[in-house]
Amino acid sequence: MYGWMIYPKETINNKFGNNAFDWMKESAFKNGICIDIVFSDELIILNNNNKTEFIYRDKSLKFPDFVIMRDYNYTISMQLENLGIRVINSTLSMFNSRSKAVTAQLLVKNNVSTPKFLFTKEKNYEFIHNYFYNRKFVMKENEGSQGKGVYLIEDEEEYNNVYYKINDEYFCQEFIEFSYGMDIRVYVLGDKVLGCVKRISDSSFKSNYSLGGRVEKYELTDSIKEISLSAAKAIGLEFCGIDLLFTKDSFTVCEVNGNAGFRTITMVSDIDIPIELFKWIKMP
Repeated sequence: MYGWMIYPKETINNKFGNNAFDWMKESAFKNGICIDIVFSDELIILNNNNKTEFIYRDKSLKFPDFVIMRDYNYTISMQLENLGIRVINSTLSMFNSRSKAVTAQLLVKNNVSTPKFLFTKEKNYEFIHNYFYNRKFVMKENEGSQGKGVYLIEDEEEYNNVYYKINDEYFCQEFIEFSYGMDIRVYVLGDKVLGCVKRISDSSFKSNYSLGGRVEKYELTDSIKEISLSAAKAIGLEFCGIDLLFTKDSFTVCEVNGNAGFRTITMVSDIDIPIELFKWIKMP
């Protein structure tokens, strides 16, 4: 089998470095699969008389058997799907997961627990504050990731500052105080939950590892499996991360990530996500 992994070029400059590229190639090779790393910024797609060609770094690429999208580039993934090439995750599911409002809508539609929410462009602190029981609430950029563009709003002044900072449609979510500074990241692949980690912050309500949070191993329970698989299915994702908040007696889905990092679970367990991913891709 031959596949592509498509990343945005900015991945090279992230704080964790680019060692995941070699990790992915080695894991694919162990499963008898050859992959090329392709940066979406450098890919040219040609269409002439119904003939499609992909040019990358001045060379024509062979069509792959599958593509793993580590980028929210809907134009590229849609072109691949139109050619009948398997794309993981699909264009629609990546769109669903990228928009926090769409994610929440689909979770509610499919009876998956998620905090009370609203989304709007309107500036109306009084209405929103009242909607969230006159308590503090979480305000987010609708398409942010890695905990960026997420704010805890405690008063009108903070709301006004964040409103003008976002300057676009925004998403507000009930603040689950019971889960302050901690959540569960669950890794889903197909119809299986691979494992999960607990993410903890000692200084913020946000526990993202990318923002300085720490991780520890967490026991995978039937309730975690059930809600995570239901969330992934609702959004349409095959390979994803589900972020769960603690409630007093269970869990609720905070976000669903179609482009989840997987270093954290490798740090605290013997679960190798890339090996599992390519083993799954190779299955008939």
